[in-house]
Formats: sequence, structure tokens, C-alpha cells
Amino acid sequence: MDFPFKIEREDIISLVKKAGDEILEIYENQSGLRTYKKRDSSPVTEADFLSQKIILKGLKKYGWKILSEETEDDLSRLGEDKIWIVDPLDGTREFLDKKGEFSVMVGLVVRGEPVLGVVYKPCGGKIYFAEKGKGAYLKENGKDPVKLEVSSTSSLSEAHLLVTRSHFDGLEKKFVQNCRPKKVTPMGSIGVKLGQIAEGKADCYVTLSNKTSEWDICAPEIILKEAGGKVTDLKGENFVYNRKEVKNLNGIVASNGKIHNQLLSSGRKILGEF
Repeated sequence: MDFPFKIEREDIISLVKKAGDEILEIYENQSGLRTYKKRDSSPVTEADFLSQKIILKGLKKYGWKILSEETEDDLSRLGEDKIWIVDPLDGTREFLDKKGEFSVMVGLVVRGEPVLGVVYKPCGGKIYFAEKGKGAYLKENGKDPVKLEVSSTSSLSEAHLLVTRSHFDGLEKKFVQNCRPKKVTPMGSIGVKLGQIAEGKADCYVTLSNKTSEWDICAPEIILKEAGGKVTDLKGENFVYNRKEVKNLNGIVASNGKIHNQLLSSGRKILGEF
């Protein structure tokens, strides 16, 4: 889309890459890495804070409110037409465990809808990006961008399902047993998972958890949608951003679009009717 306001996509890509490259250096040498526990007992590191500092400084010139995972939310963003939604390090556990499945994510929301998204996976040098109406692309290790397109898989029994590595609990295990996909792969960052689906390397991702938030899904949502996929909650409803309650209380269903209704049906059988 042609934004009715001044913004440069390449500026945001460069900013996200800068933050990701800085935390990659920390990742490769974690000796003495300072780690803290948040209120919900999830880990946060100095790498999270460094990435956030870089991104928030770079976005400041736009003058729009920012919702970021590691910044206290004073709710002043509510009612704003345009806000940035930032996850400075998605997949902190994978970062600490040296699994490489972490990412840096920035999304731009206009009137509740993501219109621009950038996800950078430093390990492997993958930059996913999309603008509403302009397709989704992958730029890898300095190569020219490649347009992304989801898979053609139309049956859940033939699907490759991605699940969360850190919160794969009893309900989600039951979901897998119920829908019986051909392949199941645990993976870290949601940005990385939805990137895999956008590339056509996997077909779907489901979490029944209410532990994710707006910053976990904003940027990767538009990337997957522009690649031809679909993203909803377990009720089949679209996500609306810049809410007072930032938690995604009804889970996440992301797919190539062709098996989306099958996933919703399987999820409802596990959870019962909403």
C-alpha cells in the first residue's frame, strides 16, 4: 500500500537488522550474560533491553506511540490511529538455550490492523517483511528478496504443524492427537514459525494458550497474510490491535489458509464451545 504518511520500509528493515545483529553478538558469547525474571517468571536478558533501546531510538522520529514487550504500558496509546508494536527479542528461552530460534519483530498498526511487518532471524540471516497489498518477501544473507507463497496443502492429515517449544502443555498435546497432522515440529519464536509457513516450509501453527500478546503476532501476521495465509484466534476472529488487554486470550491459529477451518474445528473439540 502507499502510506498516506511518510515512512520508509527499508529504514525499518535496517533498524530491525541493526538490533538483531547487536544481540547476535551477545548470543554468540553469552559468558556473563545478565538474566532477570519478569513478573510472570519468564526470562528477560540484557539482550532484550539492548534490542529495545536500539529500536525505540530509531522509531522515535516518527512520533507515534509504541507498544513494546519490555516497556511499561501506560495506555496512552489507546485511541491513537497509528502505533508501533515491538518485540525486541521473541524467543528469549531459545536465545538462552542457544537454539537459534529467536527473532526481532516490528509491526506498524493503523486503526487496529497491521500494515507493515518486519521479522529478523539473526541466526541464518533471514529478514521477512511485508506491506499490506504488496506481498511478503524474504531477504536472506544479503541476497535479493524472494517473494513468499504459502504451501498448497489442503488436508490436515498431510500437514506440517508447528507447535511452541516452551509452552507445549496438555491441551496442545491433545490437540495434536486429535488432528493427527503428518508432521509436528516444536519451534521457538512465533515470528520464526510464521516465517516458515509463509515460506511454504510448514503449513500451520496453533497455540491454545492465553500467554501470547499483541507483540508476539503483529509483525508476523501481515507477513503470513501477504504470503497467502490466514491468522485468527480460535474463534476464527481476526486480531484487532492496540487493545487495552494486550493478551491474546483466545489463542492463535495460523495457516496456509487452506486448512484453517479444519484447525479451528479441531481446536474447538479440545476446548469445547466458546
